[in-house]
Amino acid sequence: MIEKLADLQPIMLLVMLVLMYSIESVWPYLRRPVNRWRHDWRNFVVSIISFVVNGFIGLGVVTFVQQTEMSRWGVMNLLGVGDGVKIVLGVLLLDLADYVSHNLQHRIAFLWLFHRVHHSDPNLNATSSLRFHPVDVVVAQGVAMCVAVLVFGIPMVAVIIYGTLGLLLLVPQHSNFRMPDWVERYVSWVFVTPGWHKIHHSSDQRQTDSHFCDVFTFWDRIFGTWHRVKPDEIKYGLEEFGEDRQHRVGYLMLSPFKKLRAGGPRK
Repeated sequence: MIEKLADLQPIMLLVMLVLMYSIESVWPYLRRPVNRWRHDWRNFVVSIISFVVNGFIGLGVVTFVQQTEMSRWGVMNLLGVGDGVKIVLGVLLLDLADYVSHNLQHRIAFLWLFHRVHHSDPNLNATSSLRFHPVDVVVAQGVAMCVAVLVFGIPMVAVIIYGTLGLLLLVPQHSNFRMPDWVERYVSWVFVTPGWHKIHHSSDQRQTDSHFCDVFTFWDRIFGTWHRVKPDEIKYGLEEFGEDRQHRVGYLMLSPFKKLRAGGPRK
C-alpha cells in the first residue's frame, strides 16, 4: 500500500498543479504578472528541470533509506523504538531536518546563491512551486533527507508519508490562492498554509529569513521564526532580480555561477 502511495506522488503533483492553476486563473488572490504567459512558461521550463532532477534524487534517497533500514543504522534503531512510534517520530524529524536545511540555505551564502532562484519570482502562482535550481534540489531533497535518515534511522514508510504531505502542500502554498480566513487561522496551527508560506517569499529580508517550515508550523513557532503579515501586503521577489532578463531560464540557471565569478558568494 505504502509503495503504491510513493508511485502516485508524481501524479499527485501534476494533479495539484492543474487544479491550483485552474482555480487561480478564475479566482486570483494577488496581482497577476504583466505578461502572465511569459512568466508561467519560464517557470514551467525550470519546473521540468527541477522535476527530472528530483526524480533522480528520489531514486538515490530510496536506495539510501533501504540500506539504512537493512543495516539498522540510526538513533531510533539503536534505542529499539517501536515501528509505530518510529514512523510518527520519523515524519516529525524529517520536517525538523527540512527546517534546519532550509534555514542553512538562507544563512550560508554559497547555498543562498542557488536557493535565491526560488525566491526571485515576484509573482507567486502555481508555476512558482517547482522554480528551483537543480543544485538547490540536490541539497534540499537529497543531502538533508539522507543525513536525517542516517542519523535518526527513519524508516521508508515515514519518508513516503512525509514526501506525500509535502507534495500535497507545495503547490497550494505558492498558488495565487487564498483560503478562507477561519480555515487559514486554524489549519496553520499545524500545517503550513498558503498564507503562512507566502510570508517566506517577501522581498523584506526579515520576512524572507523566516517561515522555514514546509509541512508543519511547529518548528517556526518553537524557534520564533515567524511573523504576522497579510499576504496581500507583501512585495514579493528579490530586489537583485529586478530586470525581466534576469527571469529567463538561462539566466536563472547560470546566475549562481555569475555571482561567484563576480567576486564570491555574498548574500
